[in-house]
Amino acid sequence: MKKIDKLVFGSFIGPFLLTLIVVDFILLLVTLIRYFDELFGKGLSFDIFAKLITYFSISSSPDAFPLAVLLSSIMTFGNLGEHSELTAIKSSGISLVRALVPIFVFVLFLTGVTYYTNTQLVPKVNLKTYSLLWDMRTKKPALDIKEGVFYDGIPGYSIKVNDKVTDEHLKDIIIYDHTNQNSQYNKKVTIADSGRMYSFMNQRYLALELFDGTRYEENVKETYQDRLDGGQFIRDNFKSSKMVFDLSSFDMGKTDEKLFRRSRLVQTREQLLYGIDSMSRDLYEKRIQLFKQVSISFRFTALKDMEPPSKWLASKAFYDSIRSLRKSKDLVVEDTVRVNPIEGSGLKDRVDEIVAQQRTEALEGEEVVGGLQDGVNAEPEAPVSKVIQEKKRRLADRDLNIQAFREYYNPDDTVYYDRMRFTNSINNGITNMRTAKNRLTTILRTVESIERDQRKFVITRNQQMSRSFACLIMFLIGAPIGSIIKKGGLGMPVIVSVIFFLIYYILNTTGDKWGKEDVMDPVIAVWMSNAILLPVGLFFLRQARNDARLFESDAYVTLIHRLRKFFEKRKTLKEAEVVN
Repeated sequence: MKKIDKLVFGSFIGPFLLTLIVVDFILLLVTLIRYFDELFGKGLSFDIFAKLITYFSISSSPDAFPLAVLLSSIMTFGNLGEHSELTAIKSSGISLVRALVPIFVFVLFLTGVTYYTNTQLVPKVNLKTYSLLWDMRTKKPALDIKEGVFYDGIPGYSIKVNDKVTDEHLKDIIIYDHTNQNSQYNKKVTIADSGRMYSFMNQRYLALELFDGTRYEENVKETYQDRLDGGQFIRDNFKSSKMVFDLSSFDMGKTDEKLFRRSRLVQTREQLLYGIDSMSRDLYEKRIQLFKQVSISFRFTALKDMEPPSKWLASKAFYDSIRSLRKSKDLVVEDTVRVNPIEGSGLKDRVDEIVAQQRTEALEGEEVVGGLQDGVNAEPEAPVSKVIQEKKRRLADRDLNIQAFREYYNPDDTVYYDRMRFTNSINNGITNMRTAKNRLTTILRTVESIERDQRKFVITRNQQMSRSFACLIMFLIGAPIGSIIKKGGLGMPVIVSVIFFLIYYILNTTGDKWGKEDVMDPVIAVWMSNAILLPVGLFFLRQARNDARLFESDAYVTLIHRLRKFFEKRKTLKEAEVVN
């Protein structure tokens, strides 16, 4: 590595690490503030919070890396330009593009690291984050009885203490017992002059000793006659009494991580592809089921002979083969590894190659069918005469059914005509139509739900790659802008980086929303932000090579002055022509 490369890379790596820590810390605070009310005040230990903060820091890395690259690039080349080091590099015959090479190589390496992080590390960390976050959410607050306030953290009890001498000794205690589900209102009340509270058995149980008190209770099993006689009332005076409460509900359990594995945010790139294939199979299965349901529901119409498009059947068979291959692959590999691990791994690779080859061949000849209407309009490949004959046959069947119905229920036939039977047949027909409509509507809603979930999976899978590629985009924007503005520090670089990152964030959020709502193809929607910002970065790179003065006010003042002189000169020439 030459000295120039060492100088440029050394100027970049320090600000990059600093900005990465700062940006990650800011994103971490934003995430913690979102869950502040649900996590704090529950008596959780420091190691649990440290684990959660570590998980959140890794989960926020997909957004932290691009912003850190953008800000550090502007700061680095801004400092080099401000101290005339960039001018010295150019004067020695080294172009700006050559000066960017060491940082560009590092950013390429960082892009690869980010890709691995987004596709492998972040999903696994998200799985542990959601599991831990659920445990922290469901944990009850720590036992903290305050003076003059009813505490209902213990299930079935409301406790009020008017005076706390110490954390253990209490005075003027009121306890409402609501453990009886059949009892309404406050029918069991305990009042004590003083008490003592302590925990035992490793804080699993809480003991509350009461002194000089009275227990009041109304009988909840009294009859109607007992109520008319005034009811049954029990009063019990005591010198000392002891109540024991179970605090096991205050402990934080460990939720099974398998409960969160269906979420798209905790799945790796391979798992997302498996989910997309499974949903594609379910889509074709539901669409084929829709045609079968139509044939069953409309038996006396031309729709009874409607067959699903052959492309749907072929696509479903393709995805069924992929599913069976994956299942057989897992079984064979599991059995083979016990004998010979080398042969087992080779067989697994071979099956992966077969699956990939079949996928490529099928997708090359597959035409995606957008919805039911396309399938209804799709006619099988047949001569035109056969298609016309088939349509005529369906119409003839329909006419025959209508004619038979009219002959069977002929009002002029006084022998067989039965108005009640006629009315019942009409009502049965209406009922069957409503039932068929509800079944078809249910299938259509299921198809829409599967399509929506599939779009989300496609978006997540492409975001794992697009966010990695964003590091390279941000470098192509930040480095030229830094060399143009020639301002280091945290002033102008922070303002410019925040502006461009907001643009990137808005485009990314808009694309994510459009992809989920099917306004735009999910793949195009995800890559929209990078596709828009890449030409912007190349434009700034071209301007930086030409030493453009885009961010200098003097350049715009001079341009405005030249335009003003140009228009004044034209005005003078026109006035001279009028005078002549």
